[in-house]
Amino acid sequence: MIHEIVIQHVAPEKRDEYIQVFGDILKKANYAGAHGIKFFSSIEDPSRVIVMIEWDSVESHTQNRGTPTHNAMREVTARYQTQKSDGAHFVLHEVQS
Repeated sequence: MIHEIVIQHVAPEKRDEYIQVFGDILKKANYAGAHGIKFFSSIEDPSRVIVMIEWDSVESHTQNRGTPTHNAMREVTARYQTQKSDGAHFVLHEVQS
């Protein structure tokens, strides 16, 4: 399991709408290999949103790029963004207490 983590910036007054719209699109897309979707909204910077999606593998994620569903999602969400997204794939390492 890998995690796609993307840092995005949106107009603060549109942040909640953006999270709702983006979340709905991702749920409906039902991308193969995608699992939990989480949004984190910054307290200190109301324009900052982090999206985390669990994928079976990097390949599971990248096979969806360029599809009509993915392109439509990008077109809708780009309308909200005020800066280019910054994202990558990560492996989770948990610290046990």
